[in-house]
Amino acid sequence: MGKSFVDVSTFQPDFAEPIINISVAIGRDATFTCHVRHLGGYRVGWVKADTKAIQAIHENVITHNPRVSVSHADQNTWNLHIKQVTEDDRGGYMCQLNTDPMKSQAVL
Repeated sequence: MGKSFVDVSTFQPDFAEPIINISVAIGRDATFTCHVRHLGGYRVGWVKADTKAIQAIHENVITHNPRVSVSHADQNTWNLHIKQVTEDDRGGYMCQLNTDPMKSQAVL
């Protein structure tokens, strides 16, 4: 019998589980976590849902908001951090994968 194997390059990136909706009081810190699988060479982005303003792409913060940062525990767990949240931070955020077509997951 021949050996069979799975070519991991055939797996497309996807979301492993939903983003958890969080509520924090003004002045507190918020963290959104996006769980992905099979990321490979693709990138994770964070976008504010209502304004479509890009917050971060992969490890780079794009927004000029100094209270926003990103981190990742591994290739599967990506975090968007907002320190000392204000009323302007209110609303939904989307985690996006730069696949074609793009995949996104929102927390509203």
